[in-house]
Amino acid sequence: MMNGGNILTLQKILGHAKIQTTMIYAHLAPDYLQDAVRFNPLGGA
Repeated sequence: MMNGGNILTLQKILGHAKIQTTMIYAHLAPDYLQDAVRFNPLGGA
């Protein structure tokens, strides 16, 4: 994730319905992931 990975792509690969679930497993860079979720155009779910 720190090298330019996309949290939404990771979510799809892992098969998670909610981005919050992906964040549990992608805890390597919590601030970076929180920003990805906050600025996610599909983030209303």
